[in-house]
Amino acid sequence: MSRATHIRYSIVALATFINLLCYADRTAIGMAAPVFQKELGFSPARLGWILAIFSLAYALGQTPWGAAADRFGARLIIAGSILCWSGFTTLTGMARSFAAMMGIRFTFGGLEAALSPSTAVAFTRWTPVNERSTAFGVFLSGGRLGAALTPPLAVFLMSRYGWRQMFMLLGLLGLPAAVVWIFWFRDNPAEHQFANGDERNMLAPHTSTWAASERASWVDLLSSVRLWNLLGVSFTTTFLWQFYITWFPTYLIQKRRLTLKEAGFYAGMPFLFGVAGAWLGGIWTDFMTRQIGVRRARWWVGCVGLAATATLMLAGVVVQAPRAGALLMALAAFTADLYIGATWASAVEIGGTAAGAVAGLNNAVSNCAAFAMPVMMGLVLEFNGSWNTLLIAGIISTYLGAYLWSNVQAPKYEADSGFRTPNR
Repeated sequence: MSRATHIRYSIVALATFINLLCYADRTAIGMAAPVFQKELGFSPARLGWILAIFSLAYALGQTPWGAAADRFGARLIIAGSILCWSGFTTLTGMARSFAAMMGIRFTFGGLEAALSPSTAVAFTRWTPVNERSTAFGVFLSGGRLGAALTPPLAVFLMSRYGWRQMFMLLGLLGLPAAVVWIFWFRDNPAEHQFANGDERNMLAPHTSTWAASERASWVDLLSSVRLWNLLGVSFTTTFLWQFYITWFPTYLIQKRRLTLKEAGFYAGMPFLFGVAGAWLGGIWTDFMTRQIGVRRARWWVGCVGLAATATLMLAGVVVQAPRAGALLMALAAFTADLYIGATWASAVEIGGTAAGAVAGLNNAVSNCAAFAMPVMMGLVLEFNGSWNTLLIAGIISTYLGAYLWSNVQAPKYEADSGFRTPNR
């Protein structure tokens, strides 16, 4: 008896590596910020805009790119995105003014926005439902790993070559990744020469759903209580998470008085913990799904993880010892990422045949928070110098996110929108 091949696992692994490169390129600016802020004479408010403008463009691009992937597939869109964002990573190292930096980072964000919703479309075709939280958790962990590796790598490259050359070197890594993606990925599993009949048959229901002529109605989708709660979760939890990506290195240097080398070490820890959280959370969710059903499994993982995140971050803010506080804040990233695989799995299931567009919309709302947080932090620092004001606001918003997540998985909304996964 033949057994199904595992090409779907290689697709997830390749997408995860691409996400690693994606986050390395986008988060390197966090370590470079204290250096080029001094060299180019940017105020805290201007630096906040530079750190945030990427997320504004990233948010604006999510739903259009997702809708394009729903219609045309993910293969060419992802390859083109890799090449374009790599080019703008290189251009970041050439910026010599506030206007140039803003323009480069805005365009960079809009082009990189294609990756996540297009990958969501790819996974709806290449992963069965009972493997989907794990697949998304693994994919998203690639971003966390890229962000974890970037601070020490960026410090090394900057100390050896300078911050400008650091961006240029990182930008060169995208070309081989784009070539491998084009060679290996196919939008339809039936067209992959190395997938055997058993794997193609396993994935055929997902492919036929994508190929259906009837498309999901946006009127129905936007009337979904589950969707609106999911969007609320994404905004409230990302508000705090974005602190790691943008201001955390500067916070460690200016507030906690750590050296650049120490800051690089601690700034990478949230993303390393996030890798473990995303992997464990996805596996845990899919395991519990087989025991107690989809809805209850996702409820437990999300609510427990987010409540723990807010509590750990609060402890990190309160603790006076610099390194102990930094460690507690970093640990909050582990529990925050336990539910992210389930988030994306829920989004594509709510979306149905508009999976990419809904996943993009969800990520767009998330990145509205990612835009707001660094801008607000820069303004608060400039006017009253308080780091804790926005951190406490983020902690409160994360507790709120735990409550909203319970509504996303609430039994009373079982028939809402496109969510059709059976519950045991």
